[in-house]
Amino acid sequence: MKPNNMKENILLTATELITKNGIKNTSLADIAKAVDISKGTLYYHYSSKDDLISDIANMHLEAITDSVLNCVKGIDADSSKDQMISIILEKIAAIEGRGRIHMYVLCEAITRNDKLKEQIKVKYIEWRETLRSEILKTSTEDAEALSFLLVAIVDGLVVQGLLKAEKIPFENIAKFLVTRLT
Repeated sequence: MKPNNMKENILLTATELITKNGIKNTSLADIAKAVDISKGTLYYHYSSKDDLISDIANMHLEAITDSVLNCVKGIDADSSKDQMISIILEKIAAIEGRGRIHMYVLCEAITRNDKLKEQIKVKYIEWRETLRSEILKTSTEDAEALSFLLVAIVDGLVVQGLLKAEKIPFENIAKFLVTRLT
């Protein structure tokens, strides 16, 4: 994707650097240098690193939200509960390219950035509510609990995917969830 303007260029470049080096190891000077602008130009668009991180988080969280919404739109009324859960797990966990930035943004929110923490909290609630409403289409039983569990499982699968420890058996996980938890 080619950036349309300077702010977008800064945002995309900063995201790449942070994905590669982490938030703590990426300075505004590094970002300005990579974009080939002065620090003054960078400060014109972002008054602080926290403002830039907030926009990166927004871009990242919107991309995941779109994936969640596209995922649940792909489920038809005839899908069984295990098919539905399998589709949800596979599609959400397939956001592997965003896994590193997701972990960096979460760590930043948990350890030091309360504004970012609130921003992420709102998105998690939105994702869970979206999943809950889709689960309710096939079953009214424990839709809320299952929606919380699915969000937690996805976060865990993102971590496992980043570690690349082993291939994740999404279909088997979905079948287990349906047979053991419903």
